[in-house]
Amino acid sequence: MHPEAPSNPPTLSSSPSETRKEARKFRRVPVAFTSLFSADGPEWSGTAINLSREGCAIRSTTPVQKGDYLHLLIFPGPNQTPIEVGVARVRWAANEQCGVEFITLAPRDATRLQDLLTIIGA
Repeated sequence: MHPEAPSNPPTLSSSPSETRKEARKFRRVPVAFTSLFSADGPEWSGTAINLSREGCAIRSTTPVQKGDYLHLLIFPGPNQTPIEVGVARVRWAANEQCGVEFITLAPRDATRLQDLLTIIGA
């Protein structure tokens, strides 16, 4: 018989309405980076928050729905080229925020994202 595994405390979700208790693969880091996003149309502005290697939350007054696919630009600082996410899937949306999962990220942008997260302490 195997001894019982110790229970782990539930992980906090970045979504106010998400109740699943699952461990994240990568730690999310609180940030406030200007972002632009679109869904086959005009671009909207927002602020990328809770950034990780695989996704982020975005604060914006532009409504999106769970399951939408977005093109996303994240501006890490003034005079810096944005990190481009070719395809990001909306995983949740509530209270002028949404969480997106990065689906398509060019190798160059993935490296820049990882370097940025290393610099800011992830």
